[in-house]
Amino acid sequence: MPLTFNDISVWIEVDGSEIPIFDAKHENNKEVTGWIPSETGKEFCIKWRTGIRYSGLAGDIDIDGQPFSGRVMRAGDAQIFSVSGVATSNTTEKPFIFSRLELTDDDEYLHTTTSGLGDIKVVFSYATFAEAIAPRSTYTPVGKVHEKAKKATGHKVGLGEEKLKPYSATVRTIRHDVIVKFIFKYRPIEMLRANGIAPAEMKKDKRAATPAELEVLDLTQDVSDDDEERRIRDLQAELDALQRKRRKTARVKSESSVKREPGVKREPGSSSAGRNNNGPNVSLGVVDLT
Repeated sequence: MPLTFNDISVWIEVDGSEIPIFDAKHENNKEVTGWIPSETGKEFCIKWRTGIRYSGLAGDIDIDGQPFSGRVMRAGDAQIFSVSGVATSNTTEKPFIFSRLELTDDDEYLHTTTSGLGDIKVVFSYATFAEAIAPRSTYTPVGKVHEKAKKATGHKVGLGEEKLKPYSATVRTIRHDVIVKFIFKYRPIEMLRANGIAPAEMKKDKRAATPAELEVLDLTQDVSDDDEERRIRDLQAELDALQRKRRKTARVKSESSVKREPGVKREPGSSSAGRNNNGPNVSLGVVDLT
């Protein structure tokens, strides 16, 4: 879900999809914050939606503590706006990209300012507009940061290779009262999880099933509606019934067809269905299912 304030909603997209926001808060009447995951090498785009605008607005962007121009919003209907990079001309820009933060033990960088590092801020103000001016690239990515710096965020925002963009003009803007500030605190997802901001990753390794789970699985298999399994069971039942019937029929025929000669006694333990000198040999049939 986007960060919202009244009829203004702001979110970050990567690869054309909105990325999740964790622990969103309204810090005061004019500031909304949330945490987002960043991934090295991924370009991103800042987007927002406004309701009907009865006066001009300005959406200014501040990244890693460095401000630069954003978008002007003249009075009009509800609309979605986006900023995906720093304009280098009316038709080109250098896209925003999450980059790995360079750390160093060189004491020369001990006093490098890190205020705002790891933050993407969008400030909305009432505004009026003047003449068009030439676009200027004013954003310079953060350089090296001393490893003892308190804000070792893991990532910074860099700029990608220059590329084409739809035509847009830059106009001189006069800002008035601030309406609201949205602050996205970006960090690698591992940092967010380690600090309890993002939920822990679901384990992919399969654990051993408990006896109760195994029993449930067996029961599911027993009542399976799979046609092949049902057909095998039906054929097996039919085979058993045929074999029982055949044995019964063979026994009855054997007993009725064996003629005893007077004075001849059957050996103890012999069967009426067995081989003897006075009756036929009876063979039990076998049903071939192949």
